[in-house]
Amino acid sequence: MNMAESYYDKFSRVYDLLSPDWYYRKPRKFAIQALALGEGQTVLNLPCGTGQNFRYFQQYLNGSGKIVGVDLSSGMLQKARGKIASNGWDNISLFKDDATKVDESWVQHHLGEGVKFDAILCDLGLSGFPEWRNVIDNLLPLLRPGGRFVIMDWYIEQPGLRAEFIKWIGGGEVDRQLYQYLAERVDSFQLEDSFKGGDVFVAFGKKPK
Repeated sequence: MNMAESYYDKFSRVYDLLSPDWYYRKPRKFAIQALALGEGQTVLNLPCGTGQNFRYFQQYLNGSGKIVGVDLSSGMLQKARGKIASNGWDNISLFKDDATKVDESWVQHHLGEGVKFDAILCDLGLSGFPEWRNVIDNLLPLLRPGGRFVIMDWYIEQPGLRAEFIKWIGGGEVDRQLYQYLAERVDSFQLEDSFKGGDVFVAFGKKPK
């Protein structure tokens, strides 16, 4: 078990208290709306954490299609499985893995040959992944042509108390050029950076056809 996995396993015990659904509700609802999900579609959520997004996905999928959640932490996935069980959702598959390993060969091995996602959501994860550029580059080919890639994360250009707190609580680097990197790789790029006083953004675009 590496340091990150150990940290998030411990963090999972209090994650829903220290990072509650209500705190991110506005940007999260905006981000999931930007996925443009419809019934029968397939969405990848990486990292899926404790599964806070699942009930929002289901508002669009209505129990149909497929939700694939990937996270490095067994503790986070245990919390997510609890939400799945208590709601009786049967269209969700969870996988414990490193984000850098999720690529076309990973999908073929775990989900089957030729599987493509209609949408991918990376929320509050890319700011913490050391190889975040590689993660984005690996994930984009997993989308069908015209599929949507959505990022919800922190971007605080100037250091300060909030930036230090976010780094302390989640281990992330809040000044990474996440949406700027995505903008160069997708069509119809859009950015909404007004959340949390301009410190939380949602960025999205479509895989080029």
